[in-house]
Amino acid sequence: MQFKVTEAAFEGFRLIRREPRTIAIWAVFSLAASAALMAAMIASGFGRFMGASTQGSMRPEALTGFLVGELIAIGGAVLIASIMGAAVYRAILRPAEAPLTRLRLGGDELRLVLLSVIMGVVFTGLTIALAIPVGILGVAIGVGANLGQGGAEPNAGAMVGIVLVVLLGYLLVIAGLVFFAVRLSLAGVMTFAERRLRVFESWRLTKGRFWRLLGCYGLAVVLMLPIYMVMMTLYFAITFAFSGGDVGRAMGEIAQPDMTSVAAYFSPARVIYLLLAGAMGGVLNAVMYAPAAVVYREIAETRPESQAEVFS
Repeated sequence: MQFKVTEAAFEGFRLIRREPRTIAIWAVFSLAASAALMAAMIASGFGRFMGASTQGSMRPEALTGFLVGELIAIGGAVLIASIMGAAVYRAILRPAEAPLTRLRLGGDELRLVLLSVIMGVVFTGLTIALAIPVGILGVAIGVGANLGQGGAEPNAGAMVGIVLVVLLGYLLVIAGLVFFAVRLSLAGVMTFAERRLRVFESWRLTKGRFWRLLGCYGLAVVLMLPIYMVMMTLYFAITFAFSGGDVGRAMGEIAQPDMTSVAAYFSPARVIYLLLAGAMGGVLNAVMYAPAAVVYREIAETRPESQAEVFS
């Protein structure tokens, strides 16, 4: 059974229209979870590391705070994403469950957390595996150009050629990662729907559907971009206003906010931005997670049960 690209990509907006109260609750959850996560990061000492690195005075405790803050950030982001992803999947695949909020913290969410950790390891390995040949190729071309010049520095034309070849190589690395990401993109919704960890089973289910899936996800990204751009434009406008009309100060605040303390981070401009981001958060999560759920719902009947055929 095949799926319709546009219907899957627009499912998030249909969900928003069907369940506006749920989306509003998601917005509140997104705001509260994001604020709590940032407060925990800052309290861990993450901001002290940023300040020390800027001043050039690094201490062991600052590095420890940074590492703890990074773990909190990654772990918290994965947990929030798993809760929100499961909520969207639940709204589409199990509409009778938790009809008011769709939010839970149970086996479904914990399996998605575990899947995220595994996928992180998998894609880290894939990135290294794909980047190594590109690096070797770049070194080999550089050495060859150097030898061709009799040991002298390569001329400008040779340098441009080396840069272009390496750039092409890294574009191929990105293309390879996109290919694997699309082929494994149904792992999350499969793990949720089947109530067991499904890591590579998505490979078989997406066979022969790569381009349709890429088009579906690409369209969903295009639909999310205006929302994100409006949010960032408003954020800049608010920061610009609170900075007294100083563009440089506003850009600095956005690029590197003061994280030395919770009070310093939650400035009036950032509080307003977080309120806007929270309001947008429910919408963005619906648009982001809904396509995979619809695709799975439409094509799951064709999934082979033989685990031996996963990579065929």
